[in-house]
Amino acid sequence: MNKSETKKSVNNFGRKGWAVVFYVLLIYLFTCVTNDTLNVTTGFFGNFLQVDPNSLLPFAAVGGFVGVILSLVAGIVIAKKNVKVPTAVLFTVLGLLFAFNGQAKNVGMFAIATILTTAVSQTLNLVCTQQIMSNWFPKKKGIALGWATMGMPICSAVMVAVFEGLFHVDISAPYWLMFAICVILAIVTGVWFKNYPEEAGAYPDNEPVDPEEQKKTLEFLANYKSPWTVGKLLKAKEFWMLVFIFGFMFMGLVATVAQLIPRINSLLPTPNNQMGIMWLTIASIIGIPGSFAWGFIDQKIGTGKTNRIFCVCWTVTMVLSFIGMQLRSLPLTIVTVVLYALLNGGLGNMMPSMFISIFGRYDFAQANKVGMPLIICLRSLTLIIMPIILAAAGADQAMGYRNVFVLISVLSVIATILAFLLKDKTIGTVKAD
Repeated sequence: MNKSETKKSVNNFGRKGWAVVFYVLLIYLFTCVTNDTLNVTTGFFGNFLQVDPNSLLPFAAVGGFVGVILSLVAGIVIAKKNVKVPTAVLFTVLGLLFAFNGQAKNVGMFAIATILTTAVSQTLNLVCTQQIMSNWFPKKKGIALGWATMGMPICSAVMVAVFEGLFHVDISAPYWLMFAICVILAIVTGVWFKNYPEEAGAYPDNEPVDPEEQKKTLEFLANYKSPWTVGKLLKAKEFWMLVFIFGFMFMGLVATVAQLIPRINSLLPTPNNQMGIMWLTIASIIGIPGSFAWGFIDQKIGTGKTNRIFCVCWTVTMVLSFIGMQLRSLPLTIVTVVLYALLNGGLGNMMPSMFISIFGRYDFAQANKVGMPLIICLRSLTLIIMPIILAAAGADQAMGYRNVFVLISVLSVIATILAFLLKDKTIGTVKAD
């Protein structure tokens, strides 16, 4: 295949491949709901239950830690049985949990619902999606993820406003909508989805191979046992570098999006949720092509180089977020919201792309099942640390958010340093023998 043909084929996933890309986009879109809508759910339920909204944030953090265990279990099951059945089961469970969440009449019910929906959502978002993309697009992972992770900014752009609007109809209304969506996705997964393109009569990356080679690959996948044991992974410096790079950046993601509307409100003379929702929506719409852009850059110059550029951009955005709060500047804070939106989908792109690059298609499941719970653990710490920092600031919430971004900026600098130290070298199995 010559260079011109290769360029033309970058976005050529085939009909079945494009269907999988769109399917994963929907998974990202609807599993980001739990964290993204904390902007409005804590406020509405805080008012409904007559408690401080900030006191409800730690339940999502606890859900993150429960999700560590769930992600580990899901990773083990996926590594042994593959991704289809666990994904269908998790969507069924998530739908039932959303229905329960809408019926919360006290803090205890809200806590249980938030903990469990967070745990299940992040397992789908960080474990199942990445395994699907690794199975289907081992070479075109960058550009495929660039399309699929558009679901993340779309969620910020659409679902926060949807929840806000439906809450004014009835406090359970948005949760019944999510129940229906999850049930539909569970059915689609069980009836239509295939673990590997080879099972669907297609090819990885839509690049045709000899039928005998395809048969050989299927046999290899059925019998392959990764040499990367848990002990070996925990001794690998590359593994820990990936965990800290993406764990620290996901802490920045949660700090930015989970309380973006209250952060903007802290800079307004009269708090107004509509201002925050408007800018979150505008920024997220701008950020939708950003997801594709990061995938395109990944495919064009390589995953390692793209990750370094991404980390630098991420750190600049977090530092500007700190400066915006320090100066109490609404315009600069709005600029950082737009910059964040351009990076949001890219983070969902870079993490699986880097894990696949370092561990390869065949060992990805093993590395992912151990790495994701650790990353989730770091991410979940944010929702414990933030309320403590905000409480320490007292009535001056703008300074509380400033202090949050001091910590996030430092962690982002560390992530960037690690990204430059991580070598672009695959240490997993690269060929089916």
